[in-house]
Amino acid sequence: MSRYRGPATLISSDGEEVEVYVDLRAKQREWSGTATIGDFDASGLHDRTLRLPDGREAQVTLGGSAAWSDVIALVGNGPPPF
Repeated sequence: MSRYRGPATLISSDGEEVEVYVDLRAKQREWSGTATIGDFDASGLHDRTLRLPDGREAQVTLGGSAAWSDVIALVGNGPPPF
């Protein structure tokens, strides 16, 4: 199992970039984790691009988050970027 913890950027389809801190885990062909996001509206849960500091990117689907929490679930699509 590989893992990445650290800074990343979530990029929306319209180019909006949000800096996040992620905790990601990959097991075989699946990967997922969480992103800690400050001031962010995740009400339109949809796919985003996740970019790591070294420039590697992957598609992620944003999952649910409690209304009071700044942690949101991520599910990776395709190979992990770490």
